[in-house]
Amino acid sequence: MYLIFSFIFLFSSDLFSKEVNVYDIISKNSNLSTFKDYLDKTGLDKVLQKKIPYNWTIYAPSNNAFENTPKELEKSVLKDTYYSKRLFTDHILTKEILASDVTDQITTELTVSNKPIKLYRSENLFVKDVVIVKEDIIAENGVVHIIDCIMFIQPSSQDSRLSSSQQDSFPITSCCMQTESEISLWKQNTKKIVY
Repeated sequence: MYLIFSFIFLFSSDLFSKEVNVYDIISKNSNLSTFKDYLDKTGLDKVLQKKIPYNWTIYAPSNNAFENTPKELEKSVLKDTYYSKRLFTDHILTKEILASDVTDQITTELTVSNKPIKLYRSENLFVKDVVIVKEDIIAENGVVHIIDCIMFIQPSSQDSRLSSSQQDSFPITSCCMQTESEISLWKQNTKKIVY
């Protein structure tokens, strides 16, 4: 999976500020209040506060990201704890990755939902449309990057915005959830497990 970021702001004063944990950073940022509410509802808040042997990277959707998604996302995904938890685990990696760690060389990382993503820096948006608007907000147990969309991971063959050569080169991609058809595809790819 390939995730293209266009880094548009760097606030160096945030680079060395330390909070207790990544959840504290999210809780204290008024621009992340909607994301915080979903972390609380899904139980991911407790996971992000645990003492564990590795650090987190959180791609945290801003309040603006939630305001700009189709209403269908709230109706069919966000109101359902199972689906919303699955969606937001795609936003969390089990390794601290600072903006300076991401170069034009592709690296593969795993999300908490166990989906591989390939990260690299691009000065312009080419393959996908995830943009970091504030990066490197560092905590004792990881780092938070604020993004202006709700991200989802999908097989590239399902993304009509990509050419066939891009689909071949980037078999799995991460992108912004912008349409009702993307929401439907994501739900089809995220089967509910009934016990």
